[in-house]
Amino acid sequence: VNAIILQHNHIVELELRNPDSVIVHTYHSHGHAFQVVESGPVHKNSSIPVKRFKGRQPMRRDTITLALGQYVKVRIRADNPGVWFQHCHQEQHNLSGLGFTLIEAPDVMQRTLRVPSEMIEFCRVLGHPTQGNSAGRAGSDMTGTEQPIAISGSANSISDTV
Repeated sequence: VNAIILQHNHIVELELRNPDSVIVHTYHSHGHAFQVVESGPVHKNSSIPVKRFKGRQPMRRDTITLALGQYVKVRIRADNPGVWFQHCHQEQHNLSGLGFTLIEAPDVMQRTLRVPSEMIEFCRVLGHPTQGNSAGRAGSDMTGTEQPIAISGSANSISDTV
C-alpha cells in the first residue's frame, strides 16, 4: 500500500498531514520509534505556530496524534530491514488510504531474510510465484505492476512528503 522504498541506514523525515477540520488522526508506526522534529499548520493562513523540536534527543514515539489542520514531521533511521505498515489507528480511515508501507533495505532483506518453507508451499498451491522479487521477476524488473514511490538521496538526509 503506497510503498516507499528506503535504503539501509538512511535518515528519513516524513511529513504527516491532517488537513481535516473535523477528524483527528492517530498515526502509528510499525518497525520504528520515530523522533518528532516539527509540527505546525497545514494551511499557510493559520494562526497555529510552527514548532521545531531541537536538542540532542527529540522525543521518540511510535504513535502520535495529528491534530485538526496540522502536520507533524517525524524522523527515522532506516536501520530495521523489513516491510513496515504506517497507518491511522482508526481502521475505517485506512480504507480511505490513510496508510502507507515502508519497504526498508530490500537489498539487506534479500541477503538475510528467509521465507519459511510452509509459506513457499502455500504460495505454490495458490499458483503464486515463489521466486524473484514481489512481482515474481528477477532483479528489479517490476513489469506489469504499479511502481512504488522511491526516495533517493544520501545516507545523511532524505525528505519526502507522504
